[in-house]
Amino acid sequence: MISIWVTDSFERKDMDRDALAKLLINLTKAQEQIITQDSLVRGFESVLSTLEEAVTDAPKATEFLGRMFARILLENVIPYKEVWRLIYDGGEEQGQLVETGLAAEVVGVILEIIKSEKGDPFLNEMCAASNLRVEIFRSPNMRKTSRLDKFI
Repeated sequence: MISIWVTDSFERKDMDRDALAKLLINLTKAQEQIITQDSLVRGFESVLSTLEEAVTDAPKATEFLGRMFARILLENVIPYKEVWRLIYDGGEEQGQLVETGLAAEVVGVILEIIKSEKGDPFLNEMCAASNLRVEIFRSPNMRKTSRLDKFI
């Protein structure tokens, strides 16, 4: 269900994607915990496994997914380390998103949003606390610059 909603949101308006992010946050943080953290993680795993295909239909899918992850991280719904693991391992085959450069784009968007909303000190503290090594998300085969490069 989560995977379907998120993937479908790639072809919607920003307002719809923002509403979906809020819905997922509220359903996970609700006292009744309608969506468990584990279910949310599995849903995003599924989205990441089909991200290459989604980018074909929605070229900005990496940006949209990065924005959604940033919202979820800023609301402390999923631990930072778990999101980094999901993205690093993501793809149809494990680690394929790093190889294709899509992981760098998603992480770059996440870091841009966190920096713009919380500032450099928060971003630096978050990176240190979650042991984020930004360079591991950059494909060794990438020739062009990515959004991630300004954080390396």
